[in-house]
Amino acid sequence: MPIPFERSHLAAFRDFPSTLYGLVSRYPNARVLELGGGRAPSFPIHDMPDNIASYTVNDIDPSELARASDDYDKACFDVTGDVSAFNGQYDIIFSRTLIEHVADGRKMHRNVRDLLRPGGVAFHMAPTLYALPFVINKLLPETLSTKILYTVFPKRRNNKNKFPAHYSWCYGDRARMETMLKEIGFDQVAIRSFYGHAYFDKFPVIREADRALATMAERKDWSSLGSYAHITAFKPAALPGG
Repeated sequence: MPIPFERSHLAAFRDFPSTLYGLVSRYPNARVLELGGGRAPSFPIHDMPDNIASYTVNDIDPSELARASDDYDKACFDVTGDVSAFNGQYDIIFSRTLIEHVADGRKMHRNVRDLLRPGGVAFHMAPTLYALPFVINKLLPETLSTKILYTVFPKRRNNKNKFPAHYSWCYGDRARMETMLKEIGFDQVAIRSFYGHAYFDKFPVIREADRALATMAERKDWSSLGSYAHITAFKPAALPGG
């Protein structure tokens, strides 16, 4: 039995916008921050729900950020660095296939918590360990993994969109991720698991073996073998002692 579509890797990408829009719609005059948006924010600003007050795009590289449309507010900072100038400014912070590239996942999530207003929400989509292609990507030297990726997916060579991946705090295991995020100050955490991927599609024998494993993992709900996750985490509306 194949993986049901709503739990397949395709659904992780398909459902990301609607899930994000649903979160944004909860906040009157919502202030939205996209992490790692650079020159190409994920959504046209006119596609966002009508209740947004601002859509800020972030990047660590000022030259990339300068190429983004002036329709967006811009915030240049390293999400694992000093973000204190922006603390408490946002109702919703989101990222899409960014957090696997962050070397210190704990620091990133702590900073995201601080960037949020009380009651705000973080929403991330990320590839997760221990799906086989991401384990391989983590273990191989970057030069070799880049060469393999561009050989299998030559169109990505033109975009030069292969970045080092660390997979720090990118685990498919829902219980593990929920515990980690709550320990650093989020109070409501929900992880939606997805299974399967397209990385082995050109290699029939490996593809079929990997699909069989992914199908079993989905059926038995072995989230640690999931391939992608939607991570939703709320900051408490009131801090302890506040």
